[in-house]
Amino acid sequence: MATAKKDAKAFDGFTALDTETFKDGYEKFAKGFSTLADFNKESADAFMKSAGVFGKGFETAATTQASFAKESLEDGVAAAKAVAGTKSVQEVMELQSEYLRSAVEKNVSHATKLAEIWSGVAKDAADPISKRYSEFVEFVQSYRP
Repeated sequence: MATAKKDAKAFDGFTALDTETFKDGYEKFAKGFSTLADFNKESADAFMKSAGVFGKGFETAATTQASFAKESLEDGVAAAKAVAGTKSVQEVMELQSEYLRSAVEKNVSHATKLAEIWSGVAKDAADPISKRYSEFVEFVQSYRP
């Protein structure tokens, strides 16, 4: 019985809306929907910008890696030629030792360079998304009572 009275009261309140109240409510709804659509478009743009930054970073890292691989191969061929031209075991050991030391240093340097590239890419790619998230929080809080 109490539920029926409650439903009837809610129905009476709904049917009691006048044209002006309905129009105001509809305009608020339309404006909110438009604002949300604009926000979503800007968010999609931010994700595309982030993806572009990531793509360019990936290209930079790939180019760097290819150059390093080519240089390493050339160094290895040069070391092999130098070893082939030696006349003593002592000379071979010295060349191999120097090649190994140089290769380790270059690998560490290259790994550091790649880490710096990816660190920068991560920061730059996250920036547009991070800004959108902050704007989203502000957007949601603007609708709080």
